[in-house]
Amino acid sequence: MLPGVSSPLGILASLLVLGALVLFTLFQLKRRQRAAWEAFAKANGLICAEKRLEVQGRYRGHPLLLATGKRGAGGKRRHTVTVARLDLEGALPADLLLEYERPEDKVPGAATPREELLGDAELDAAFQVENLAPEARPVLLTPEVRQRLLGLRGHRRVSIKGGWLQVEQRGVPASTGALDALLRAPHELARAVTEAAPALPSPRTMEGSPHADEELPGSEHA
Repeated sequence: MLPGVSSPLGILASLLVLGALVLFTLFQLKRRQRAAWEAFAKANGLICAEKRLEVQGRYRGHPLLLATGKRGAGGKRRHTVTVARLDLEGALPADLLLEYERPEDKVPGAATPREELLGDAELDAAFQVENLAPEARPVLLTPEVRQRLLGLRGHRRVSIKGGWLQVEQRGVPASTGALDALLRAPHELARAVTEAAPALPSPRTMEGSPHADEELPGSEHA
């Protein structure tokens, strides 16, 4: 027992002080996060939403949606994630689904069918593939695309769905450097994919972009 806090009033006062310190720390963290996202958006010519952490626009040549979301079934398992989505602008078929999820993040008992394979041992060991069109295989097996895909295995979840590359990590970046670091590898993959594709249609607008709070491939929602 700490000196001076042995009485019920002393214990209550200590708990109130501790609670106030926790709230102040969280408030300061939220301010740093908000300031970092606004600065990142301004530096890259993007738009930052006023009432939530969400940035969108054209980031170094690719339409981007960067936002936060909640995952987990509730209680201690519920947590915040940051989701980055980059439009591949038609470089891969829209019905192609390619997913990676870290083993520790998989839902217990979830089925992992292996009906389609890329034909590359490392990629097939890491990614689930569905609707693999013939024109998509050579793009994904291009040496640089393959290298970039395998390089994303450190993220919590990675997917290509509906023509969008999506990468997810736990937590919320609180500095422009952390935001740059989050987007570096996904952007390099998006660039490699679009360069490997034989032809691209006209770019889509951001209006068709799904919000990060909507159902995501492999995501858990309460």
